Amino acid sequence: MHTHISGAHIHRSCLALALTFLPALPAAAQYWEFGDWRVFVEVQETTEHTSRTCTALTGGDGEPSLRLSVYDLDAGPPSDYPAPTLYESAIRGHSTLVQNGQAVGFVFDQQAAFYGIANGYFDADGFAHAEAAPRWQDTPNMLRWMKAGQTIDIRTVQPYGPGQAIMQASLRGFTAAYGKMMDECGFPIEITDPS
Repeated sequence: MHTHISGAHIHRSCLALALTFLPALPAAAQYWEFGDWRVFVEVQETTEHTSRTCTALTGGDGEPSLRLSVYDLDAGPPSDYPAPTLYESAIRGHSTLVQNGQAVGFVFDQQAAFYGIANGYFDADGFAHAEAAPRWQDTPNMLRWMKAGQTIDIRTVQPYGPGQAIMQASLRGFTAAYGKMMDECGFPIEITDPS
């Protein structure tokens, strides 16, 4: 006896079989894009509580990035604001552009500048990393400039020269990304001076 199986039946059977091997997808996406900025929310669940880490960033994908993160169980504003932080990583055997202890300038539309000192280190796998953030007392004013400005140039600071360009970031979408990040972790979006 010969049974005829249609092509559509084979296609549906193959699709059903393929779907059974796919990993489970999360119920809700926790990723948003606002202009040149992205927001990620990571939820950590334990037997004691559920917590959230909310991050806004621009850049990345092998290039330096500028990020801000808040953790919903921390104090948060107005006593503690998320510091805009430059992150840089290098491939194995190479160094980062920013070196440990080096001064870094965050320049807004060539009108205002804030400064920080880089923390450079190697991870357990031998990859070089560097981070730089403004002084904690400058964070609220830097956030105000990020909301009002167009671009931010991040450069090393040299005593007798212009320094080396690390990254230029667009601030298009920053205000919306900051608002979403703070709202998702339950913090106010207004920027006031620390109390």
